[in-house]
Amino acid sequence: MMTTRHANKTEAMAIPTIPNEVIAEILSRLPVKSLGQFRCVSKPWLSLLSDPHFIKMHLKQRLSHKLFMSFMFWFKIQSLDYEALISGDDDEKSAVKNLQLPVAMGSLRGVRILGSCNGLLCLGIGDNDIIMWNPCIGEYKRLQEPTGLGSYGFGYDCCNDDYKLVKVIPRNGSDEICVDVFSLKTNSWRRVCYGGHSFDLVDDLGTLLNGSVYWQAKREDTKETKFIIVSFDLVKEKFRELPKPDSEFAEGPLLGVLGESLCACRSLFGKNVEVWAMKEEGAKVSWIKFATVSLEMEPEYIREYSVPLCFAKNGEAIMLKGGLQLDAYNLKENGYRRIYISPIGHCEFDGTLYVESLVSPNAYDGAHSQSPRIGENAQEKVESSKVGEV
Repeated sequence: MMTTRHANKTEAMAIPTIPNEVIAEILSRLPVKSLGQFRCVSKPWLSLLSDPHFIKMHLKQRLSHKLFMSFMFWFKIQSLDYEALISGDDDEKSAVKNLQLPVAMGSLRGVRILGSCNGLLCLGIGDNDIIMWNPCIGEYKRLQEPTGLGSYGFGYDCCNDDYKLVKVIPRNGSDEICVDVFSLKTNSWRRVCYGGHSFDLVDDLGTLLNGSVYWQAKREDTKETKFIIVSFDLVKEKFRELPKPDSEFAEGPLLGVLGESLCACRSLFGKNVEVWAMKEEGAKVSWIKFATVSLEMEPEYIREYSVPLCFAKNGEAIMLKGGLQLDAYNLKENGYRRIYISPIGHCEFDGTLYVESLVSPNAYDGAHSQSPRIGENAQEKVESSKVGEV
């Protein structure tokens, strides 16, 4: 009798089993730092937190955004918690952190951010080294860059579940545009050449939005130089030529992303900065001017170089100005406030939006030291067949 009572009491006190789907849903809402600690709880949790499906589930939550900055002539990458600065929760000293690079700099001349996507940073280090790095989980992959100059773009190919780095080679008078494409999935470079095109990219670094990379470009016609915007679809691996906002963008706009829109900025009459957003309806592209911010008190080089980076939660637009400072624009009230200034005088910096994630640059091979293959004969030729698309 006592044995039966004891068994019933034990059953009543038993902890109910939580379905694995519920555990995954709960864990997907936690920050990367916490998940790193939970990997040690048990083998099943380690397996779950390493599962590609869970990593994508966690990425969709997009829990934490920061701005990462690389400085010209200063071998550092900094992270900036702009939400904490804007809300007043942290001062600049607490919101800005120096990141320890995963490779030794030695006598290399500099580091710059070539792109950011889903928690992966693509960094150019020195003259020839490139790494893909997730600073949240401490994993990186070193790439051997093909030699020569070029304009870069980095992003995710959602159809092939692949991360791609593209390097557009200058034409140097040729009627072909060649692109070196690195695939993280195959760990290799290949070259694709597109015939019958006469534009040259103006930007060294592209702007990523919804699986395409955008650059300013110019076309040398017989009478004049025309500025356009060019995109490269990372899935189709095709170029597309787009119109600039209006004819007054004489030398091309500065491109960035606000929300889910490609944006273009320009200084109007050396006083105000206009912000335009691109809208697409099928194959039709149009531009809408949605803000004008007065900057009459700013030096001309600051007004001429305003790049939109992201929206904060309070609706303010974070802008990189003159490569020297970050401002929060209140687009409704036509005002702005400074939230960050370059810490070493006139040392310019680039900024990019970064989202914390569990995405590993070694997800396809599990090795840190494997060098990508550069195929000598891995070259394709693509002839253009449609207007506006390469």
